Formats: sequence, structure tokens, C-alpha cells
Amino acid sequence: MASLAPPQPLDHRKRRRNRTTQSCMSCHLNKRKCDRQRPCQRCTNLGSTALCVYEVDDKHYRLVPGQDEVSHLRSRVAELEAVIREIK
Repeated sequence: MASLAPPQPLDHRKRRRNRTTQSCMSCHLNKRKCDRQRPCQRCTNLGSTALCVYEVDDKHYRLVPGQDEVSHLRSRVAELEAVIREIK
């Protein structure tokens, strides 16, 4: 007969989803239906279009540094390493 592994304890902690809120912050905080337009209809009707802001999903809005920026940072690191060597 095959040996069975002892049963693993069940993890009963609630898992949190990493999702970005799709509604504007005003509708989300007031628990109102948002049409997700920019600005949304609810904020437009209330006259608070300046307060109709959306959460930014960092995964989708990450910027890739340009080649100029990378070369500038590399030269700056080299300068700082030279200064550290002089101090030592």
C-alpha cells in the first residue's frame, strides 16, 4: 500500500487581490456607480470634474528608461565610484 503524506493544514487567511480600482476615487469612496469615463458622469453632474481622479495601475504605466538616461546614469555611477575610491 502506498504511503500517504500527512494532510497539510488549510490556510484560512483571506487572500487579497492586487487589482486596481476601475472607478474614479470619488465614486469609489462614496460607493457609487461610476461610468468610468474621464471625467465620469457623476462627477460632471456634481460639478467636481477636477476631483474626478483615477488610481494609476503601475504595472501598465511603467516607463522604460531611454538610452540617454541609461548612459547618463552609468557615467554618474562611474563618477561616484571614483570619488569613493579617492576617499578610501
